Amino acid sequence: MNKKILLFLVEGLSDKDALEPILSELVDSTKIHFEVLRCDLTASLDPEVRNLNMKQRITRVIKSFLENNHGIKKKHIEKIIFLSDSDGCYIDDSYIYFSENDISFRYEDDGIYTNRPNDAIDRNQRKSRNLNMIHSTAKVYALPIETYYFSCNLDHVLHNKRNLEQYLKENYAFDFADKYENKEEQFIDFVNDSSLCLANNYADTWTIIQEDRNSLLRFTNLKIFFDNNFEFLKDEAKERVVQYQGG
Repeated sequence: MNKKILLFLVEGLSDKDALEPILSELVDSTKIHFEVLRCDLTASLDPEVRNLNMKQRITRVIKSFLENNHGIKKKHIEKIIFLSDSDGCYIDDSYIYFSENDISFRYEDDGIYTNRPNDAIDRNQRKSRNLNMIHSTAKVYALPIETYYFSCNLDHVLHNKRNLEQYLKENYAFDFADKYENKEEQFIDFVNDSSLCLANNYADTWTIIQEDRNSLLRFTNLKIFFDNNFEFLKDEAKERVVQYQGG
């Protein structure tokens, strides 16, 4: 393998199904690979990772990826792109409400509703700690890394459906990818919408998402990915990004 790749780490298969077809047409197709984690790595209590910090968790994922993809070596990875839901993890505990009929966590503008509020509090503490570590980290396993969020989750940002049932996620993901087929540059317009983007630089987006109830509301900092990885974009995508940079 001669070309280097951008390795995207995503939580679920629907994340890959929604984003990979679009990003593959915006980024040089030889420089992109999606790895589905099938878990929320920032909040996981799996025995294999529960005692690991976030850098160690990502390192474990990278090593596993390399073991399972024998044609790819560490030197081939240009950068790690970690995509994560915020899941309201930065809200104050007072915004977590007991709700007898909500077995899982239900996300609303004003808080998280669940019949397990202590579990939500513990999850938020764990998840926010791990997100803070990884978004402020420049390298993991000696590889550059950038972390981008969907708030309160990817379904919320892409489909405006915050509490989407699991069985519907795939259908919505395919529909979203189809929406941008042959007009992928319009996805750059989408993530640059002022209603979705809180700031114009990476550090500020992470500062603001931690304020008040922002991590429950509909925001993403994915627009920064296109600025930070301009060199890897195809010409058509570069032209669209430049429009938002005032070029």
